[in-house]
Amino acid sequence: MTGFAYPQMFLLLVLPFIVRAVLPRVNDNGGDALKIPFFDDVRDLRAAGVRPFSGALKWRRFLGALIWIALVTAAANPRWTGEPAKVPSQGRNLMLVLDISGSMRETDFVLQNQNVRRWDAVRAVADAFVKKRAGDRVGVVLFGERAYVYVPLTYDLKTVSALLDEADVGMAGSQTAIGDALGLALKTMADVPAKSKVVVLLSDGVANAGAMKPSEAAELAAKAGVKVYTVGAGSDSMQLSGLFGMMQIPRGDEIDEAALREIAQKTGGRYFRAKDTAELARIYGEIDALEPVANDDVFVRPVKALFYYPLAAAFALSALGALSLLVGRRA
Repeated sequence: MTGFAYPQMFLLLVLPFIVRAVLPRVNDNGGDALKIPFFDDVRDLRAAGVRPFSGALKWRRFLGALIWIALVTAAANPRWTGEPAKVPSQGRNLMLVLDISGSMRETDFVLQNQNVRRWDAVRAVADAFVKKRAGDRVGVVLFGERAYVYVPLTYDLKTVSALLDEADVGMAGSQTAIGDALGLALKTMADVPAKSKVVVLLSDGVANAGAMKPSEAAELAAKAGVKVYTVGAGSDSMQLSGLFGMMQIPRGDEIDEAALREIAQKTGGRYFRAKDTAELARIYGEIDALEPVANDDVFVRPVKALFYYPLAAAFALSALGALSLLVGRRA
């Protein structure tokens, strides 16, 4: 759909007629309208019934009118307006802080009836969770011995999903720096305005690396108003093959549940324990329900300015007029 931003500008079309009617003619003041050195020759031609320059004068007046119309049209700012398009509303900033330390290689989770590594199950469930967050900005921090921003906060959930698929265990070292990972997530969201800032932190180990303690990071999150949901991932036992087949062996206390609970408690979040893939999926479903996506739809119409078309036409007509005048003088 096309229209004009300032249609009132078309009132200027009558301005030349107003100027012609209001301003006095040169002859009325006793002066000459135009002085030319060959005036006597022109007067003789007119006396003989010949009207020199009449055709050229009409052409230049017509050309001038076209130039004025083009300039006024450009001043009215013609523009094209498209159909309404939905844009993401200002929702939450949600950071996934995921453990990719060496212990995430343990094959104690089941996915599609097959034993898989913890990371494979976490990645699949996190990917499904991300795809439901349309309207929120999602980012990812991965951590092991070191923590780094893997995906900055973005509305592009397809890119987040694709990059999650490429991440793997061991990319950040074999140990677990929970405090540094949470601190980095908080730093990423520090200057980002939003009504709600949420972190989902998942780990399967004990904080044994990094410069910041989990308790210190939790205090920073509480001061910044960031809610942190923590998830401890890992089964209570592991399968080992022996002389008598597969045996279930109890695990030791591998998950720092006390630290994860403290983080959730200080920030107003919740701690969850995921012993298998089903529980992990249920936990992410609960977090999705606790932090629903903003439902306020925002629509905008794309607008494209078209004023440069009549403006270019005015310049082209002006150039044509100047060229015709130059040719006329040489002739």
